Amino acid sequence: MRHPWKMVVRTMKGKPMPEARSAVAAAILEAGGMPLKLRKARSGLFLLSTRASDGLPSIVDMEDGFVCLIALDDLVDVIVAPQPTLKEVMEEAGVKRRARQKVSQGSRTAINTKAAK
Repeated sequence: MRHPWKMVVRTMKGKPMPEARSAVAAAILEAGGMPLKLRKARSGLFLLSTRASDGLPSIVDMEDGFVCLIALDDLVDVIVAPQPTLKEVMEEAGVKRRARQKVSQGSRTAINTKAAK
């Protein structure tokens, strides 16, 4: 199962730092859901780890800010993988490619004749 937050992070590689930083943070926070307080996170560490290993980051609200728990494979993917192609972005968005329809020579001649008039 693919997760959209990875695509957002990969897409931001070529963007200026302030724009990329806020977009990446927003994507990870959205995927991670509501940040958990430290006490709750401590008691649910197994569940948070399982969620992270399934490709969804977990967010913990610490005294000094948020901490994000991400699987090592996911982190390596978003750092090392190149920017996505347009095809990958469109597939991730659920856009289906329509097959081109062949136009017969007779139809092409009729279209050219109408255009010439």
